[in-house]
Amino acid sequence: MRIAILVACLWLATSPLWGKIAFYSTRDGNSEIYTMHSDGSGQTRLTFNATRDNAPSWSPNGRQIAFHSSRHDDNDPHTAEENTEIYVMDADGGNQRRLTHYTGLDTCPDWHPDGSQIAFTSTRDGNFNIYVMDTDGSNVKQVTDLKFAARPRWSPDGKRIAFEGYMGGNQRNIYVINANGTAPFRVSKPRPKAHMFLGDWSPDGKQVLYKETVNANLANSFAVIATLNLVGQRKVKHWDRLLVPRMPFQTTTFSADGKSILFAGKKDNDWNIYRFRLVDHALIQLTDTPGSDKTPHEWNPRLSVRPQRLLPLFWGEIKSNRLRH
Repeated sequence: MRIAILVACLWLATSPLWGKIAFYSTRDGNSEIYTMHSDGSGQTRLTFNATRDNAPSWSPNGRQIAFHSSRHDDNDPHTAEENTEIYVMDADGGNQRRLTHYTGLDTCPDWHPDGSQIAFTSTRDGNFNIYVMDTDGSNVKQVTDLKFAARPRWSPDGKRIAFEGYMGGNQRNIYVINANGTAPFRVSKPRPKAHMFLGDWSPDGKQVLYKETVNANLANSFAVIATLNLVGQRKVKHWDRLLVPRMPFQTTTFSADGKSILFAGKKDNDWNIYRFRLVDHALIQLTDTPGSDKTPHEWNPRLSVRPQRLLPLFWGEIKSNRLRH
């Protein structure tokens, strides 16, 4: 009986019914931020602007969403469409506020796992590089100093940052560095005429998901998972080209529980968001609208602790409840 209750509680803890996915969509004629339940229902528009809002990222507690926007700021006459900045808003779209103030590009925010910092890409030094700042926009620090480094993603323990970039060559690869920018090492497996685009870390911090695109052809793209040995700072295994059904795809990321990947796939000239389950290779279409739905990022309140901690957490609740009755 206890086992049945435990299984039921774990199912409730990881059920897609609890999760939310943030993404951007052009369905209303402009790139705006939306959210939906993890099964694709309840699609809700959060931003309403004449210019582009993109790259939403959930805060660890799910109360806020960071994103970048090229909107005009009435309080800053120097802003223009090409001046992309980092913004943050409440999870319902309210209380939108600007964090960065720089003439250029500040893009692709990602929250530190403890919610204290945001990593992002910026051209403020003349090249695309990785920066971090406090969540109020203060205390900005440069992390990388390369000719190109972009799309930072914190490791689940907050000790490292993965990114895509060029290091010692002209081929875009995936790298991991310490949070202070030291000890870089390459994660992706180089292939002729292919460039690599970062997805995300797995929730347990042991794997990195990325996409390789051959000859700049999105129809010739493949999802790859690299399993890491972070103690020795080396890869131990690649899942060579996951069996995702062939279609042009972009902006791939792990689901909140790590059991599937989310990505934007193109079918009939429209980009929509799909879930690909790793255990049985089932493909589930989550959105179906004209235009482009991309950059999915999933948050699940029942997974706000690491997955491996769910078992003692819920087993403790079961025992506590049994003793009360």
